[in-house]
Amino acid sequence: MLAKITIIGRPNVWKSSFFNMFVWHKIAIVADEPWTTRDISEFEYYDDINDLNYILSDSWWLDFWSKEDKVAEDIIDRTNKAIDETDLLIWIIEYDRLIDLDENILKLIKKKNFSNFIIVANKADNEKKVMESYSLAWKWELEFFPISVSHNAWIIEIRKFIWKYLKRKGLNYKIEELDDSYIKLSMIWRPNVWKSSLINAIVNKDRVMVKDMPWTTRDSIDTKFDYENDKFVLIDTAWIRRLSKVWTRNIENWSIMRSERSLKRADIVAVIIDWYEWIVSQDLNIISRVLEENKWLIIVVNKWDKVLEKPWTDKENMTNRYIIYLQEKIDFLPWVSVIFTSATKKKRVNEILNRAIEIRKERQKRVKTWIFNEFLKQVIYKHAPTWNKKSHSPKIYYGAQVDTNPPKFLLTVNNPWVFHFSYKRYLENKIRDNFWFNGTPIIIEYKWRWKYSDVRK
Repeated sequence: MLAKITIIGRPNVWKSSFFNMFVWHKIAIVADEPWTTRDISEFEYYDDINDLNYILSDSWWLDFWSKEDKVAEDIIDRTNKAIDETDLLIWIIEYDRLIDLDENILKLIKKKNFSNFIIVANKADNEKKVMESYSLAWKWELEFFPISVSHNAWIIEIRKFIWKYLKRKGLNYKIEELDDSYIKLSMIWRPNVWKSSLINAIVNKDRVMVKDMPWTTRDSIDTKFDYENDKFVLIDTAWIRRLSKVWTRNIENWSIMRSERSLKRADIVAVIIDWYEWIVSQDLNIISRVLEENKWLIIVVNKWDKVLEKPWTDKENMTNRYIIYLQEKIDFLPWVSVIFTSATKKKRVNEILNRAIEIRKERQKRVKTWIFNEFLKQVIYKHAPTWNKKSHSPKIYYGAQVDTNPPKFLLTVNNPWVFHFSYKRYLENKIRDNFWFNGTPIIIEYKWRWKYSDVRK
């Protein structure tokens, strides 16, 4: 198991900026206001100089005077838990300013008898300031590193200390790279559909903040776990809203861009909807984005237990009726899997993982060329390609599956532009009828076999 290093500190000491600079990626959300970091960001950092891996976590800020606020209370409790589980703490302060909150954090650490921590004093921008900040190290008799995040200064010394510390503790592990053996699953949602509860139910861990209010999840979190004989990476993705609905320099806008990147990284996307609010335009926009990226798609209808608990509910027919409703709203997606879950009661949650495993098999399936061409002859015989009356008759000479993940078929034809647009849909339906490919989009492209005689016609 990899060592875990957690960053803690009070609000606005540039914890997230330090995190991003340390790992050389813009992972944590950065803004000049408190409440920016709400869910923990983790990164499996590889130290190529010393050849070891460890997990670096950007924790929530600590504010002991916000206990009356439910979100702040949850942040404090979860940060306390992160401190208990970590192997090394990096406590970030300001080099020239200690406030009562810093003293409270130190008392909390000492109360836990946690000795494995170092102090990082940010904003030490020149030699004089560095010398002044060392007085804190002498006062507390701790490992002390003055740095400047804005100038990317003195970070190398912290990496060297971490390497020596982990090696001394026997925690200098290396880990395999994230290869194609992992199923990369991303959760896409709109606010307040209990997606975070679903994440925690899947990994059987209190992984992300759960509050019955919108917009408590902002960061995207990667979680590796094994399910039966398969390896998963769960990408916990913040909400998606249209960019026209948010300000240009807003935290929400930054979160949206993060979600877009997470969508591109994922193999399979589970779009979570709320049965109570039914399908709305925002859900359809999310589904359209998934299709544009040619991702695998699962629709998860959450809070289904509340439907079945109502006394007037016809339990036997309600599921079928809801599927019919979905088909009417998104009739262009007959191949999409629909799963009804209850995050709070952990019902049918594993079906998401089982369906993801099945879809990956379909996604990687390849049809032999001779079998596909025999199939083409039959479907063309039953329904020949339609065309514009002013052009010559469209012809398909042969075809083949040229790629997987997603499945891609290339058809060699006499002229791609004379085929009616609906013929691709006809071919896709027939391919699914014969070769399945459930849960994944299919790409069909025409290739022009150019001949001089075709031009003369």
